[in-house]
Amino acid sequence: MGNSSNQPISKERSLQLSTVWSCVKVISETIASLPISLYEKDADNKRYILSDNPLHSLVGEQPSTLYNSFSFFERALVDLCLDGNFFAYIERNNGGLPTQIIPIQCDDVSVYVSPDGREVYYEIEQNETIPYPFTGKATQENMIHIKGLSCDGIMGKSPIQSAAESLGISLSIEQFAGSFFKNGASVGGILKHPGTLKPETAKRLRASWNQTYSGSINAGKTAILEEGMEFISRQIPNNQAQFLESRQYQISDICRVFRVPNHLVNDLSNATYSNIEAQQIDFVVHTITPWIKRIEMALNQKLIPFNKKGSQYFKFNLTALLRGDSKSRADYYRTLVNIGVISPDEVRAFEDMNSMGGPSENVYMQSNMMPLDSLGEGTTRKDIE
Repeated sequence: MGNSSNQPISKERSLQLSTVWSCVKVISETIASLPISLYEKDADNKRYILSDNPLHSLVGEQPSTLYNSFSFFERALVDLCLDGNFFAYIERNNGGLPTQIIPIQCDDVSVYVSPDGREVYYEIEQNETIPYPFTGKATQENMIHIKGLSCDGIMGKSPIQSAAESLGISLSIEQFAGSFFKNGASVGGILKHPGTLKPETAKRLRASWNQTYSGSINAGKTAILEEGMEFISRQIPNNQAQFLESRQYQISDICRVFRVPNHLVNDLSNATYSNIEAQQIDFVVHTITPWIKRIEMALNQKLIPFNKKGSQYFKFNLTALLRGDSKSRADYYRTLVNIGVISPDEVRAFEDMNSMGGPSENVYMQSNMMPLDSLGEGTTRKDIE
């Protein structure tokens, strides 16, 4: 991918930037850590987890022989963050029920649209390193295709390619930093000789100077100049070129691409206790939620049997990410228990504690509350006095 900085941009090169690595890591590991369950709604719109359903364990525990649930969703988000697409082939038994969900490398899949624009099919090429159980043409019913931001609705846009200019600048800054410290954290310059040197003499002098004074291992050595030579610096010092400020800005610029708060990549330059909690909620609402919504819809579309669509569905549990600190959780639970929304046992379940049973299963409400239009009923003038 070309850019003004002339830095070649690829997935592998981008991951050499610590900020890109951290952004991809925090998004993929956060979503992979969330529990996902298969739910069913009854006629009263109450939902239950179908823990005995094979699809529940397939998605929530072991999608394939090579991938458990964590590694599967981690791989999915890595592909989405770097390629903008995630592909997985659905292996089915003779009855048409899914038995495995096998991730496919994005580079090994070609997407085609039928001439009438109503069907999408996929061409899977064999990978020499990773043996796929299926190659060739696959219909859309047997492929899970999760897309990131898309301009045509068919293929997602790669964040790496879309942000090639920003990443190219970051790679150039990192390359300059490496070269700067490799050369002993000193600027380059010109050796000025009062006389005229022969080409071979100048070449030998340059090689001798570089061998003696270049490199971090030679930093701090004292140069000895003879025959009236002098050293003239010819580069702008890093403090004048705002080198550190540029590196700091690129951290925020890359975080902006992935929509990750700076504190999650360990940049605490503008962080406070109060705004970190707000940023954490913002990360869940505006970064994590759109990704898991895409995943849930793709799983529901391709894995739920036709006669169960609408009543059965997959859903991630985001409760753990939104719990806040201990005091905030305690106040939140107390309020819900006092107004009769949840029972004490449900609070214990949210906190991964065993049920107490008995009265703890009941829902309670304070008795000193009454409807507004009932105020004053049963009260006489004498009672008031």
